[in-house]
Amino acid sequence: MNSTSSKEMPLSESDMLLSITDLESKIQYANPEFCSIAGYTQAELEQQPHNLVRHPDMPKAAFKDMWSFLQKGKPWMGPVKNKCKNGDYYWVNAYVTPIKDSSGKSIEYQSVRTKLDDNVKQRANTLYAKLRKGKSPSILKLQSDQTLWFQLVLILFTFVSLALMIYTAIHLLVTGPLFIISLCTSLIFSNWRRKYKSVLNAADDTFDNPLMSYLYSGTNDAIGKVHLALAMRKAEVNAVVGRVSDVSINVRANGAITAAQSELVSDKLSEQKNESAQIATAIHEMSATILDLAKTINETAEAAEQSNEITKLGQSTIVTCVDAINELSVQLSEVDTMITKLSQGTKTINTVLSEISSIADQTNLLALNAAIEAARAGEQGRGFAVVAEEVRALAMRTQQSTEEIRNLLTLLQSDSDNTVEAMNRGNTLSASCVSLTNEAGEALYNIHRAVSSISDATAQIATAIEEQSVVSEQMSQNIVRINDISVTCEESGKESSALTSELLNKLSSQEALIKQFKR
Repeated sequence: MNSTSSKEMPLSESDMLLSITDLESKIQYANPEFCSIAGYTQAELEQQPHNLVRHPDMPKAAFKDMWSFLQKGKPWMGPVKNKCKNGDYYWVNAYVTPIKDSSGKSIEYQSVRTKLDDNVKQRANTLYAKLRKGKSPSILKLQSDQTLWFQLVLILFTFVSLALMIYTAIHLLVTGPLFIISLCTSLIFSNWRRKYKSVLNAADDTFDNPLMSYLYSGTNDAIGKVHLALAMRKAEVNAVVGRVSDVSINVRANGAITAAQSELVSDKLSEQKNESAQIATAIHEMSATILDLAKTINETAEAAEQSNEITKLGQSTIVTCVDAINELSVQLSEVDTMITKLSQGTKTINTVLSEISSIADQTNLLALNAAIEAARAGEQGRGFAVVAEEVRALAMRTQQSTEEIRNLLTLLQSDSDNTVEAMNRGNTLSASCVSLTNEAGEALYNIHRAVSSISDATAQIATAIEEQSVVSEQMSQNIVRINDISVTCEESGKESSALTSELLNKLSSQEALIKQFKR
């Protein structure tokens, strides 16, 4: 045997090597046990032709026999020798079946390998060596059905017994029982052979393959066919169990991941619940802050309204003050008029004084003439002259002073009265202006207080808004955190969905395989 391997890798009874290929025999999946025995990783095997693990000791006739069944959509079973990556080898009992879709079209091939019986392995070693040399052993020829000859002998014996009973002189006590026994035996054997043929037909329907019949039973007769059919059914069960077991392992692994993801989602949801509680608290605090803010705004509005009323009052007071000042201006105009009149009276006094001065001059002239005349009278007129002079002087001065004082007093008295009256009215208006100004000052003070109240309220509003801003920032951070949690939950959900989809695909494939074996 042209073996290139170094040593055999034994398989245990529990080993189940599973691989799936596409219709071009490229590996799509290999279970961990297959990878472990073959020495390849899953990544190294994917999309590689399955003959990567073919051992050179395997004859082409064996694979030709396999493909003759697979291309007809039928399963195949046989002993196969595979090589490992490091040069070692291992024997397996390979069961290969095409996986079909709902329309009955083959979409992939599944191969399940289990431990091979030692007797089958020995026969395969011997027979495969002959097949590699191009020989076709005669042992593979199907043996004739010996039960047919036995049935023919029984039928012939029955006819002979009947002939003896009819045409010979042998007593019926001898030929009769012989005929009955042979007839019953023939009928019983015929019924048994009918059932036997039914079993053989069922065996042929299961797997009609002379080569494998010899390898698995050591013979090529009908018993070998039944033995092969039983082995085929056992391989089918192993294939189903292997696929289900592999799917179960993947499902268990995916279930563990899904459980972990679900636990993560649960933790994230709990965290999200805490964040939501914080948001609810923040919203409650914000609501209280907004209520305080609304109350402050209302107070501010009331203060502003009061300020508006006070401002209106102040404006009215100022208008009144302006009116009073205008009236004071009018009164001052009247005072000015009085003063003008006083000035004009002074001018009149000056005119009168001029007249008096003129009269005084004439009186002086007359006194002078009188003095002259007295002088002319001599000593007799001297005393008259002196008296006349003095009289003239006194009269002139008295007249002048009296006239001056009288006129002056009259004018001054009149103007003084008018001026006093005007000044009294001016004082009254001034007092009124002062009072109105005080009222305006008080109004402005009230306005100042109102504005101060508005300023304080505004400060409170600013503080409340700042607190609201802090709360809003906290809410924003909570919302961002919730969004991150939602993204994580979404990713976990997508991963769980992908795992679930993969699980569903595996279950669908498994269901299709089971339905196929049911058929």
